[in-house]
Amino acid sequence: MKGAVKTLVFLSICVTSGAHAAIFMCKDASGRTLTADRLIPECADRPVREYGNNGAKKRDIAAPLTAEQKREKQQQDDKKKVEQLAADEQKKADRALAARYRSEDDITAARKRDTTVISDQIAQQKKALSSADHDWKETQAAVIAQRKIGVVPAGMQYKLDRAEQTVRDLKVRIIDSEVELAQVHAKYDVTLQRYREIMTASAR
Repeated sequence: MKGAVKTLVFLSICVTSGAHAAIFMCKDASGRTLTADRLIPECADRPVREYGNNGAKKRDIAAPLTAEQKREKQQQDDKKKVEQLAADEQKKADRALAARYRSEDDITAARKRDTTVISDQIAQQKKALSSADHDWKETQAAVIAQRKIGVVPAGMQYKLDRAEQTVRDLKVRIIDSEVELAQVHAKYDVTLQRYREIMTASAR
């Protein structure tokens, strides 16, 4: 009942205060309702409601954010910016993808072209490894035979060490090439999947 009386009194003030452009209302920290024709200092950190001189609500003025709320808002704003940048980059990449390939067959052809180069390289490396391994084993057998009859010449030992290192190097190169080949296939798998998604979306 008291609340209704306060509201009636407040509205009467609004209607009869034609000289004022607006009336502000808020509750202070103790819960008291305060009204004034200007922003109320006691409610500087609290939500305020503004009414026109006809008693109609014009707007709600939110309470200022706390330091923690400001930090949270900043984090949310930063996150939205990052997400928007990522979305813009994805759209740009999608446009480039759609412009580059006219069909899935184009992607298949590009995959074959890129992987064939690496596959040929692996084949050559394996051939070289087979030859190097053969030379290493022959040199190793010669060194073993020499040890049985005397001291192994420095040149022969050097040749053995070089042959062994060549085998190691070629094995590493083959592994690197096989990893590269797998990465290229993975790239085209992603490209094909995204291309299909773009085409499906554009057909809707």
